[in-house]
Amino acid sequence: MGGLNMGKPIEELSPDMISLIQGNTIVLLNIVHKENERVYTTALSWVYAMNGKTIRFAIDAKSEFVKILENDPDLVLNFIGHESVYSVIGKATIKTRQTKGTTLKLAVLEVDVEEVRDIMFYGGKIVTEPLFIKTYNAELAVKLDREVKEVIFS
Repeated sequence: MGGLNMGKPIEELSPDMISLIQGNTIVLLNIVHKENERVYTTALSWVYAMNGKTIRFAIDAKSEFVKILENDPDLVLNFIGHESVYSVIGKATIKTRQTKGTTLKLAVLEVDVEEVRDIMFYGGKIVTEPLFIKTYNAELAVKLDREVKEVIFS
Protein backbone atom coordinates (compact mmCIF):
# COMPACT_ATOMS: atom_id res chain seq x y z
CA MET A 1 0.00 0.00 0.00
CA GLY A 2 1.68 3.20 -1.07
CA GLY A 3 0.80 6.86 -1.35
CA LEU A 4 -2.48 7.92 0.18
CA ASN A 5 -3.73 4.35 0.42
CA MET A 6 -1.28 3.40 3.16
CA GLY A 7 -2.40 1.01 5.87
CA LYS A 8 -4.57 2.30 8.67
CA PRO A 9 -2.39 4.20 11.14
CA ILE A 10 -1.94 3.16 14.73
CA GLU A 11 -0.79 5.51 17.48
CA GLU A 12 2.04 3.44 18.91
CA LEU A 13 4.43 0.60 18.26
CA SER A 14 3.10 -2.90 18.86
CA PRO A 15 4.87 -5.21 21.35
CA ASP A 16 6.35 -7.12 18.36
CA MET A 17 7.73 -3.88 16.91
CA ILE A 18 9.20 -2.89 20.29
CA SER A 19 11.01 -6.24 20.55
CA LEU A 20 12.32 -5.85 16.99
CA ILE A 21 13.75 -2.34 17.48
CA GLN A 22 16.42 -3.14 20.06
CA GLY A 23 19.66 -2.06 18.39
CA ASN A 24 19.96 -4.79 15.77
CA THR A 25 17.53 -3.57 13.12
CA ILE A 26 18.42 -1.21 10.29
CA VAL A 27 16.25 1.88 10.66
CA LEU A 28 16.15 4.64 8.06
CA LEU A 29 15.90 8.20 9.37
CA ASN A 30 14.20 10.63 6.97
CA ILE A 31 14.04 14.38 7.49
CA VAL A 32 13.29 17.50 5.46
CA HIS A 33 15.81 20.33 5.56
CA LYS A 34 13.52 23.37 5.52
CA GLU A 35 16.21 25.74 4.20
CA ASN A 36 16.72 23.91 0.90
CA GLU A 37 13.51 21.81 0.93
CA ARG A 38 15.46 18.59 0.38
CA VAL A 39 14.76 15.23 1.94
CA TYR A 40 17.73 13.55 3.63
CA THR A 41 17.97 9.91 4.70
CA THR A 42 20.52 7.98 6.71
CA ALA A 43 20.68 4.41 7.99
CA LEU A 44 20.90 3.87 11.75
CA SER A 45 21.59 0.74 13.78
CA TRP A 46 21.68 2.09 17.34
CA VAL A 47 17.91 2.48 17.60
CA TYR A 48 15.90 1.28 20.60
CA ALA A 49 12.15 1.31 21.16
CA MET A 50 11.77 2.21 24.83
CA ASN A 51 8.02 1.56 24.76
CA GLY A 52 5.14 1.98 22.32
CA LYS A 53 5.40 5.77 22.26
CA THR A 54 9.16 6.39 22.58
CA ILE A 55 12.16 5.51 20.42
CA ARG A 56 15.74 6.58 21.14
CA PHE A 57 18.67 6.54 18.76
CA ALA A 58 22.34 7.48 18.77
CA ILE A 59 24.05 9.32 15.94
CA ASP A 60 27.38 11.12 15.50
CA ALA A 61 27.16 14.31 17.58
CA LYS A 62 28.55 16.33 14.65
CA SER A 63 25.96 15.02 12.20
CA GLU A 64 23.94 17.55 10.23
CA PHE A 65 20.88 15.47 11.13
CA VAL A 66 21.20 16.62 14.75
CA LYS A 67 21.32 20.29 13.72
CA ILE A 68 18.40 19.94 11.33
CA LEU A 69 16.24 18.08 13.88
CA GLU A 70 17.00 20.70 16.50
CA ASN A 71 15.37 23.31 14.24
CA ASP A 72 12.62 21.07 12.86
CA PRO A 73 11.89 17.97 14.97
CA ASP A 74 9.61 16.24 12.43
CA LEU A 75 10.94 12.94 11.14
CA VAL A 76 10.00 9.60 9.67
CA LEU A 77 11.68 6.33 10.65
CA ASN A 78 11.32 3.28 8.39
CA PHE A 79 12.14 -0.31 9.24
CA ILE A 80 11.54 -3.78 7.86
CA GLY A 81 10.33 -6.63 10.02
CA HIS A 82 7.56 -9.12 10.66
CA GLU A 83 7.11 -9.64 6.90
CA SER A 84 6.40 -5.97 6.19
CA VAL A 85 7.75 -2.41 5.97
CA TYR A 86 6.76 0.19 8.56
CA SER A 87 6.80 3.95 8.76
CA VAL A 88 6.94 5.80 12.07
CA ILE A 89 6.08 9.50 12.13
CA GLY A 90 7.27 11.43 15.14
CA LYS A 91 9.03 14.39 16.68
CA ALA A 92 12.59 14.28 17.96
CA THR A 93 14.17 16.01 20.91
CA ILE A 94 17.84 15.99 21.76
CA LYS A 95 18.23 13.99 24.97
CA THR A 96 22.05 14.18 25.03
CA ARG A 97 23.88 16.65 22.78
CA GLN A 98 27.23 14.88 23.14
CA THR A 99 28.01 11.79 25.17
CA LYS A 100 30.84 11.88 27.68
CA GLY A 101 33.11 8.95 28.48
CA THR A 102 32.28 7.06 25.28
CA THR A 103 34.65 6.04 22.51
CA LEU A 104 32.58 7.92 19.94
CA LYS A 105 31.03 11.32 20.61
CA LEU A 106 27.35 10.69 19.98
CA ALA A 107 24.11 12.57 20.31
CA VAL A 108 21.11 10.70 21.71
CA LEU A 109 17.74 11.71 20.34
CA GLU A 110 14.34 10.72 21.66
CA VAL A 111 11.39 10.36 19.32
CA ASP A 112 7.80 10.84 20.42
CA VAL A 113 5.88 8.37 18.23
CA GLU A 114 2.79 10.00 16.73
CA GLU A 115 1.78 7.45 14.10
CA VAL A 116 2.83 4.03 12.80
CA ARG A 117 1.80 2.64 9.43
CA ASP A 118 2.35 -0.58 7.53
CA ILE A 119 3.55 0.75 4.16
CA MET A 120 4.15 -2.54 2.33
CA PHE A 121 2.65 -2.52 -1.15
CA TYR A 122 -0.59 -4.43 -1.66
CA GLY A 123 -0.10 -8.17 -2.04
CA GLY A 124 3.54 -8.15 -0.98
CA LYS A 125 5.34 -9.57 2.01
CA ILE A 126 8.97 -9.54 3.11
CA VAL A 127 10.37 -13.06 3.01
CA THR A 128 13.93 -12.28 4.14
CA GLU A 129 14.64 -9.46 6.56
CA PRO A 130 17.81 -7.43 5.97
CA LEU A 131 20.87 -8.52 7.94
CA PHE A 132 24.05 -6.57 8.49
CA ILE A 133 27.46 -7.05 10.04
CA LYS A 134 29.78 -4.45 11.51
CA THR A 135 32.94 -4.47 9.44
CA TYR A 136 35.25 -2.89 11.98
CA ASN A 137 37.16 -4.66 14.77
CA ALA A 138 34.88 -7.17 16.55
CA GLU A 139 36.06 -6.19 20.05
CA LEU A 140 35.48 -2.53 19.24
CA ALA A 141 32.00 -3.34 17.92
CA VAL A 142 31.08 -5.04 21.21
CA LYS A 143 32.53 -2.14 23.22
CA LEU A 144 30.68 0.50 21.17
CA ASP A 145 27.39 -1.40 21.33
CA ARG A 146 27.72 -1.69 25.12
CA GLU A 147 28.56 2.02 25.52
CA VAL A 148 25.71 3.12 23.28
CA LYS A 149 23.18 0.90 25.05
CA GLU A 150 24.26 2.38 28.39
CA VAL A 151 23.75 5.98 27.21
CA ILE A 152 20.47 5.16 25.45
CA PHE A 153 18.99 3.64 28.61
CA SER A 154 20.39 6.20 31.07
